[in-house]
Formats: sequence, C-alpha cells, structure tokens
Amino acid sequence: MTGASLAQAGNLALAAVVASRLLGPHDRGLMVLGATSGSIAALVAGLGTSHALRARLPALDDESGRTRLLATYTWVSALAAGLASALAMLACWVCASTIDRGLATPRFLLAALVATLGQTALVQFPDTWYAAGRFTAGSSWAAAVAAGGTVGLVLPALVLTPTAWGLLLGQGAGMTAVAVAQAFHLRAARLLLLGVPDRREAAWLLRSGIQSLGLTMGLALALRADRFILGGVAGAAMVGVYSTAATLSEAPRVIPAAIGQTTYRKVTLGFGAAEVERAQRYAVLASAGTGLAVAVTGWLLITPVFGASFAEARPLLLVLLLAELLFAPFAVASRALLGGGWMGSAGLVGAAGAVAALLLFGSAAWQWGAYGAAWASVLLYGGLSTASTIVLRRRLRSRAAARPAGVPRPQQGLERART
Repeated sequence: MTGASLAQAGNLALAAVVASRLLGPHDRGLMVLGATSGSIAALVAGLGTSHALRARLPALDDESGRTRLLATYTWVSALAAGLASALAMLACWVCASTIDRGLATPRFLLAALVATLGQTALVQFPDTWYAAGRFTAGSSWAAAVAAGGTVGLVLPALVLTPTAWGLLLGQGAGMTAVAVAQAFHLRAARLLLLGVPDRREAAWLLRSGIQSLGLTMGLALALRADRFILGGVAGAAMVGVYSTAATLSEAPRVIPAAIGQTTYRKVTLGFGAAEVERAQRYAVLASAGTGLAVAVTGWLLITPVFGASFAEARPLLLVLLLAELLFAPFAVASRALLGGGWMGSAGLVGAAGAVAALLLFGSAAWQWGAYGAAWASVLLYGGLSTASTIVLRRRLRSRAAARPAGVPRPQQGLERART
C-alpha cells in the first residue's frame, strides 16, 4: 500500500513540476486555484459518505444488506460528482472578482468542471476498496488516477501552447478517464452496484457522514485555504510560487497517510492506544526522513529547474516541511477516530481546525504574505495533531474501560490464535 501511495504522490508532484515549468508563476497560480477548488468541492459534496461506508460495510454479514448499501453509495457518489462540479465552478467564478478574471472564463470553468470529476473519484472510489478490506487495490487505483492526470497534462503541452486552462483540462480528463476504468473494475468486484437506492441506507450514510464533515472541511481548509487567501492578498503569481513549495513539501505526508489507513482498520477491529502511539511514532520518523531528503533536493534544484522567478519557493519549502513534520501525528489520529466510529469527535476537531485555519491564514497572510501563510501552517498543523491525539486517547481509554471483563484485547486474541 505504501508503494502505491508513493507512486500517487510522485505522479502528483511530477504533474506540479511539469506545470510550473511550462506555465510560469501566474498561470501556474491560476491552475492551482482551479484544481484546489475541485479538490475542496469534492470533499464537501461527498458529505463524508465515504467514511460512513468504511465504518458500516465491514459490519454487514448478509449479502442483501451489503447490496443495498453499495447500491445506495453508488448513487450518492454520482450525485456528489455533479454537486462538486457545480461548487467548483461557482468558487472559481466568485474568486475571479478578487484574485484574477481568468478564473471565470468559460474555458477555465469547463476545465475546473472536468478536473473536479477526477477529484471526486479520488475521494469516493478508494474508500470503496478500503471498506472491503482491499487496501492494495484502493491505493493502486488512486495512484493510477493520479498518473492519468499527469499523462493528460503532458500530452496537450506537446502539441499546443501551454495555458492554465488547457493543462487543467488535460489533467482532469486523464484522471476522469482512469476513474471510469476503475468504475468498471469496482463493478466487476461487486463494489459498484446500480441497483435501486435504499432510503434508509441513504439517510444513514448522510447522517453518519455529516458527523465527520467537520473533519473533512477542517482538513480541506487546513491544507488548501492558504492558496485562496494568499491569492486574494498577493495575486496569482505568488500562489504559483507558494504552491510549488507546498506541493514538494507534501511528499513526507505519503507514508504517514498510509500508516493512518492501516491504523483506521486496526482501531475498527478493537486495537488500542499502544498500537496508535506506535503508528504515530513511525509516522513522525518517516516524515522526518523524507522531509530531510526533500529539503536538500528542493534547495538545490528549485531555481535551476523552475527558473529564477520561483527562487522564493526555497525558503518557503523549509518552513512548510516543518509544518508537515507536525502534521504526521494528525494523519494517524484523525483516521483512528474515524475507524473507532467517533465521527462526532472527529468532526469537532475538524471544525475547530477550519476556524483556526481561516483565522491564522487570514491574519498571517495579510500581514506577512507567503511567509505568514507558511508559518501559519506550522501552528495549525501542530494544533491539529495535538487536539486529535488528546481526543483520541480519551476515546480509546473510555472504550478500554467499557470492555467486558474476560474479553481479550485484539493483540491477546492474536497471540492465543498463534499458540
């Protein structure tokens, strides 16, 4: 699973490198804002239903119940794709008045629509595989969708003059094409069903998913709001420079995210605080090791590869890598909260993070521009990790205390099975 996650991150980073090289800071900034609109809209439109599916599907033993749930989730995901596309285009149109008029051109809005379809597939489809316990398939297809986006971005640039809308459209088309192929494989695995949706299952998915929407929104704003706020303060060109540093700094997030996915399932199965703490330690170590390599490589290569106009991305990269190191415990703790079924707690942490993100990015970017946004990320990510870890530990202690006497912990059960 980690290898596929690395491949996904590598493809996304490669796409960012190619786009930055071809477009320059201003047009790269426009492309980033369009893609960011799509990624946030996809998270919002899904209403947390992918998390709800992962919590419910493993508990269903009867085939009829699984069929009803999966058919309902299929139609919910289809509606989410349409809603996300509309939200992304609306966000671009609204931001055009404060950031850049190029965001509201018909061609750019079309590109944002197509890119959002691919982003929605990245949100809804992998969790379908994960809910069935097929982690390798889910992460592999997520990597394939990212690779399709990279290919779709590069091919138009070979024959046409690179533009922000053209590269965004190509990337979105490539992602969507691979997502369609993934849909056929999901259907063959009987995980994407086109039966009649069940009202009760739909109500449960939405009710449960909305509880985790605070986490989804908080994460979206924590990871992406800085681009929009910085765009309003400093313009699209600075967003292009900042996003180059931000994209490279996200490389250390890959292994902690993969560890978080496996911890999700372990907590669902009843593993406790010791397992989570071990996972968080591994996540921090992995982030530190990867971050050091990225820092050295980025400092040496950013200016030669992207040009002098991107030189300011080098010091920004170092600050954002520090933020990523502080983010690693949250990547595990947030998933563990969802795995334990504590959607409300996860939502409260995320909602608090969303408010903090708006306050920190809004004030820091206004005062100190890109450097303010970068240091705000350090404070925000550290706060998210601290809050999510505290809440998770309390939940795990409460669950352990409520376990009936004589019932073995999962680790004990495994040891007995071996003997």
